[in-house]
Amino acid sequence: MTYKIKSLIYLSCFVVAAFIYNGIQQEDEFQAQLKSKEFVEADFEDANKQEKSKENLLEKEE
Repeated sequence: MTYKIKSLIYLSCFVVAAFIYNGIQQEDEFQAQLKSKEFVEADFEDANKQEKSKENLLEKEE
């Protein structure tokens, strides 16, 4: 094998390893955030309207 082909193989392996490492690191940070005691509760107005409209439809059907 020529040096150019070897270099290309090493470079491609390094890039693949970097992507895998980055993905694992982000997953670990995400899991840590899920396990933390601090979290935000969100109440979306549109979601409440949708639930109320579904309840109204169910009441009308009965």
